[in-house]
Amino acid sequence: MARRTLRGSIVLFTALTALFLSTVPGGAAAFRNMKEGSPALPFTLKDFEGKDVEWKPDSGKVTILSFLKLSQDRSLDQLKDLVALHKELSGKGIDILAVASYGDTAAEAKKAVSELGIAFPILHDKDQKVYGDYGLFILPATGVIGKDGKFAFEHGSHGRDFRDVVGGKAKVLAGLMTEDDYKKLVTPVESVKKSKEEGEADRLISLGRTLLKRGMPDKAAERFAKAVELDPKNAAARIAYGESLVASKKYDEALVQFTKAKEIAPSSKEAALGIGAVHLEKGEVDKAIQEISDAAMLNPKPEKAYFWLGAAYEKKGDLPNAVKYYKKAVEKIIKE
Repeated sequence: MARRTLRGSIVLFTALTALFLSTVPGGAAAFRNMKEGSPALPFTLKDFEGKDVEWKPDSGKVTILSFLKLSQDRSLDQLKDLVALHKELSGKGIDILAVASYGDTAAEAKKAVSELGIAFPILHDKDQKVYGDYGLFILPATGVIGKDGKFAFEHGSHGRDFRDVVGGKAKVLAGLMTEDDYKKLVTPVESVKKSKEEGEADRLISLGRTLLKRGMPDKAAERFAKAVELDPKNAAARIAYGESLVASKKYDEALVQFTKAKEIAPSSKEAALGIGAVHLEKGEVDKAIQEISDAAMLNPKPEKAYFWLGAAYEKKGDLPNAVKYYKKAVEKIIKE
């Protein structure tokens, strides 16, 4: 019974933390338990009228699956974009499904449907079961599932490019757009004008971060690598480069960049957190705990480090410490 209670606490704390943390080390990952090519998980949830709705990923259609919080501005902005995408893509082999968080109410759902003209289902994950199964890191978070029922793409948080990035990827999977046209749509136009080396490195970092956010880690890595070449002692460039490499699962290469960044800037919490995240991805949990603990000590706002410590202890099977650090993360967030 105690173990079940601890696991329930972990689901609650990870969900609470996800509501507030907008970025995670190692790139733009929004789902802890979903990787590209892995089968999406079916589920049955009630809508806000109390009716059971079953969703199966292998429906033969592409699905845009969006997890959100109805009281959160970013989530409401995303709902507006989802409404526009639904109007554009309805009847073209692409379904849209929204999953609201615990604490959301029928009144909030009714208001959103009325004011935004929502015509796709909004289900209620009031017990955070689906959130936990998918391993949500941030809200809102969106996954695109292919016709074969496999997880094909993820997008964390919400930005002005959401419709192009998520809608474009869904169109590619549905055969409505070519991959080349999609890349042209989401690739920022690079400035032809060159600046001094450090300025050019900063420009490349900014461009790379945009590409990383848009789910193009390899292209982002190219920009970050050029930035490092131009300015080898730029710790921010190496950290960004490391994050793009983690997003491409090139963990050993990422570790090199994070380690060099830490050598350049020994007090960098981002470098320490990046090193810890790599060790965690590689299953080197004790090393991860050490580095992430260092990041927490270096950081005047350590909630993100506490969250990752919780994740590390959870992976180690140490549930009491996992709950301890998830709780510390939530407490720090609430105090801010």
